[in-house]
Amino acid sequence: MLVKRSSEREWAPSGIPGIERSLFRNNDAGGRASVIRLEAGSRFPRHRHQGTEEVLVLAGSVRISDEGLLAGDYLFTEAGEEHDVLALTDAILFVSSQKATQIVE
Repeated sequence: MLVKRSSEREWAPSGIPGIERSLFRNNDAGGRASVIRLEAGSRFPRHRHQGTEEVLVLAGSVRISDEGLLAGDYLFTEAGEEHDVLALTDAILFVSSQKATQIVE
């Protein structure tokens, strides 16, 4: 069993301005489960999914591709799909990816 307590959460830079990640775990296929914190106006570039991905908006609002998502909204991405992520407000997302993603822009 793996437990990650919110009171002990550590944030690390993602390499993209305004975006930080708190890793829960990596999986054997190259994917990961993590919480992503985005500052309003930050943008994660267009990327292609090698496997499926699930996103749950925990706080704030984002645009993923052409979909506006608010706290409580869920998005599922199939392998091969591409999208970017734009933080419309400060936002926190739970993201679980089956495999690694590839930046395409």
